Amino acid sequence: MFIKDDNMKPFDSKVWLSSPTMHGEELKYMTEAFETNWMFTVGANINEVEHMAAEKVGCKYAVALSSGTASLHLAMKLAGERLYGQTDLGKGALAGHRVIAV
Repeated sequence: MFIKDDNMKPFDSKVWLSSPTMHGEELKYMTEAFETNWMFTVGANINEVEHMAAEKVGCKYAVALSSGTASLHLAMKLAGERLYGQTDLGKGALAGHRVIAV
């Protein structure tokens, strides 16, 4: 439901949650990814970031995902498998279990 309010007006200026800037090394890597058609969560740069992250925290592997939401989904899946074991293909790891997130 949408309520029209004639007193509402657009903001005079935007409030950025994070400034959309791209410069220096970031721009170089984005341009390289674009020019080599690797605008995805795979490729040489992603492999290197995963390797560096794993090395930094002292584990064997790290996985770069496309979003924070994807990261939360993977975390829930892995937590479910740790608690309840692996499920049948196509079933969620937490199927039939209650999940409380705070």
